[in-house]
Amino acid sequence: MKKHSHEEKILKLAEADELARAGNSQVAICKALGVSVMTLHRWRKLPLSKDGGQSSEGRNAGRNPPSTLPSIDEMRRALEELTVENRRLRKLVADLMLEKMTLEEAAPPSLGAVRVRNP
Repeated sequence: MKKHSHEEKILKLAEADELARAGNSQVAICKALGVSVMTLHRWRKLPLSKDGGQSSEGRNAGRNPPSTLPSIDEMRRALEELTVENRRLRKLVADLMLEKMTLEEAAPPSLGAVRVRNP
């Protein structure tokens, strides 16, 4: 697995845009660049500059810049909400498992479970 530098990624993305404008398919573009389709998609999500800023030139022209990252407080709040939801779902699964076990124990044995003794 080759690790591409940031500059190589930018150059390959520019080349991919040129090939796309020429009418090549994604598969053909990726083959020419020597990367997988998933790698190309992942690279397109990366910021253009090393400092994380977005440039209005090139492949991001006309697009809305990505929203800002959530603050620590927002992430803590989301984590707390997910923790509460996880706890609730675990309790729900445990209750359903208990109910299932109770129903299985109360059900009459099926015919397939009855063993026939050899005479």
